Amino acid sequence: MDHRARLVIVGAGFAGASLVCNLPAALRRPGATLLIDRADRYSFIPLVHEVASGRVHPESLISPLEPLCRGRCGFLQAEVEGVDLERRTIHTSDGRIIGYETLVLTPGSVPAAPPGHLEGHVRTFWSLEDALWLRDELARRWEAARRGGSAPPSVAIVGGGATGVELAAEVAILFSHLQKLPGRKPYPSPVVHLIEGERRLLGWLSPYFHSVAVEELQRMGVEVRLGHFVDEADPEGVRAGGEKIPAPVKIWTAGVEASPLVRSLPGEHDGMGRVRVSGNLTLPDHPEVYVLGDSALCETLNHEPLPPTASVAVQQGPYAARNLGRRQRRIKQPPFRFFDRGYVVGLGPGNAVAEALGVRLRGPAAQALYRSILLYYMRSREGRLLTLSDWTFDPVLGRLGFSSSSV
Repeated sequence: MDHRARLVIVGAGFAGASLVCNLPAALRRPGATLLIDRADRYSFIPLVHEVASGRVHPESLISPLEPLCRGRCGFLQAEVEGVDLERRTIHTSDGRIIGYETLVLTPGSVPAAPPGHLEGHVRTFWSLEDALWLRDELARRWEAARRGGSAPPSVAIVGGGATGVELAAEVAILFSHLQKLPGRKPYPSPVVHLIEGERRLLGWLSPYFHSVAVEELQRMGVEVRLGHFVDEADPEGVRAGGEKIPAPVKIWTAGVEASPLVRSLPGEHDGMGRVRVSGNLTLPDHPEVYVLGDSALCETLNHEPLPPTASVAVQQGPYAARNLGRRQRRIKQPPFRFFDRGYVVGLGPGNAVAEALGVRLRGPAAQALYRSILLYYMRSREGRLLTLSDWTFDPVLGRLGFSSSSV
């Protein structure tokens, strides 16, 4: 065995980081707690769609993990490939074996892969790397199209969840911004197509979100296609609902699923691969193993599964930390209860839709709430200042990665 710790935490996302920040005193030291993550830097995923549109600099969303761990826990950069629940060890991709007394699994989710007949033609959108690829692809195709060398860079976004809706709004507003620049423009103008297989957008939220999102997206010029599945794709576009949609840029945002590490665990799993946990967020047959965030199939009092969102993860992390302290003192552990503060979905600069504590908001008021929540959840003060600066100077400096003129 290469290492052993009283507490091992796998994953430094929202749940893992909030757990580290709230560790009980007995575990709040490097020798007692070990945090493992595949990277030594954290990317703030909720804002990557604004990187794709050139509104936010990618470095504004990156923060090192060292300040999070300093004085609280040790850190190991590694990919965890397996867990031996009987021997209480985990195995990393570089061959290390690490023992634990208590294990917390919070590796996050991964983008759901497109079906086989679409592979090679659509690109998933989830990470900062995906956002940078999309930004560069849009900039390259826009430049080629305005010079008359190729078709306009129309975009087909498949999946009408929060990621798809926010990305569609950002790209539509980006195209509007570029059209206002002096000089030649692509002809015909590029179009954003948002394709969703169900009959409404943002299906896990209240119908209010759907109605506002459809209204605002259509006002921006987005072609919203509901109840359509993508049957085929090629370099020129996609076919959905029996209609060929010209779109050389094709993005897949149709859901997420649990990581392979979580899908390999014993127990009941849902369609996303999340593993069912007990009321105190542990595996039913292994109370020493917590599973948090996007990896956990956790139900409300009404027996409805909680969605894989940051708002759930940031409540589960502190809850697990409190329970670890109760365990040490042999105090009864109450079950996890999620407090629903509401949700907010961005619809481009100056616009959003929200429902917070029963109050419905849209437009600038919802956007102010949206930005304040995002800034609050960012890891570093530097990241908050840089992101706020990006938002402030966007109307003046233009879009990062895109030419400010179209001569």
